[in-house]
Amino acid sequence: MNSRDPPSKILLLIITYLPPSFPLTNDYLFETFKQYGEIKKILIFERGKTNKAFIEYYDIKHAIQARRDMMGKPITTQGGRLLIHFSRLKQLNLEVVDHTRGTQYQPHEIETQVQPQKQVQNIQKAPMFIEEENKPPLIDLTQVLKLEAVDISHASEESPTKAIMETQLKQLERILDEDYANEVARSNLTQVDEQQQVINELLAQKPSKYLKVQNIDERVTAKMLYNMFNRFGHLNALLFQKKDNIAILQFTNIDHATIAKELLNNIMFFNREIRILFHQIDNLEASNPNEEYYVGSQTKFKIVPLSKVLVFSGISDLLDIQDMVKLVGKIQEIKLEQYSIQITMLDIYEALKVISVLSEYEYKGNKINLILK
Repeated sequence: MNSRDPPSKILLLIITYLPPSFPLTNDYLFETFKQYGEIKKILIFERGKTNKAFIEYYDIKHAIQARRDMMGKPITTQGGRLLIHFSRLKQLNLEVVDHTRGTQYQPHEIETQVQPQKQVQNIQKAPMFIEEENKPPLIDLTQVLKLEAVDISHASEESPTKAIMETQLKQLERILDEDYANEVARSNLTQVDEQQQVINELLAQKPSKYLKVQNIDERVTAKMLYNMFNRFGHLNALLFQKKDNIAILQFTNIDHATIAKELLNNIMFFNREIRILFHQIDNLEASNPNEEYYVGSQTKFKIVPLSKVLVFSGISDLLDIQDMVKLVGKIQEIKLEQYSIQITMLDIYEALKVISVLSEYEYKGNKINLILK
């Protein structure tokens, strides 16, 4: 938790490393965070290198759970690291900032319908949302707040409602000035630290027969990693740190590690762009229960460039293979030969998924032969 602020129903999201082309909307945030509980309001109030938004839950325990589970995680497979803090706002008043793109959500309600000659029936309504105003998101919230405050102060007639709005504007502006400027500075410092860490790792690169693979998708297993990397270099074993989405790979020599790194670095693997670095280590062994030491078949395949064309053989029921492949990746074309079946995947990323799952797979007592064409 934030050491300064106590838990609150309102969360402040600071989203860094989000591609400018990604369409971040209130609905996207709603779909991402609704799993933790009913959401009351969402407000995206700044866009740019750092995106910021408020999410208000009906129940404080749901906000706590959302922050605990989503802190530090990417909001999309394309990036967007989440920094989440409890807000010091007492309530998220969308009427005060109606020039921003705010959305208010309503919980499940019970609606009564009266039908002739029938009893009253209760019909459950699905969650509904109300768009406050369909205008482009605000770039600088404080500037709009200042403009609105000026408009109110010059009004010819004062009313209790206007006075309350002016007070809320000043309160919100003060909180934003003193609190969120610090959060932005903190997020910028985090970006600098992470970027510097990446630079330092790159500068320290020395060829090695060990590779460190980062940003591995949660669905990937040690066997799948082995199957894929062993196709592009003779792989002895690997150490899979599942909790951290990291694997350390040991190849037979530096040349094979270098080839695998050149072919697979920064490639999409199960919707994650894996990052590969040379790793300096003396030996490969598991040091805690969270690490899995995996030794595969150590089959030495002929190293070939990446290709989306796969050729299968080795079993009698060749048509069964296409059904298995369809479960793993998207197929573009199928050609059936006398003793083999050639399957062209939609792209090389789909081909890598198939290789990781079906390489040396045993089917009805026979091992499937799979080669890249």
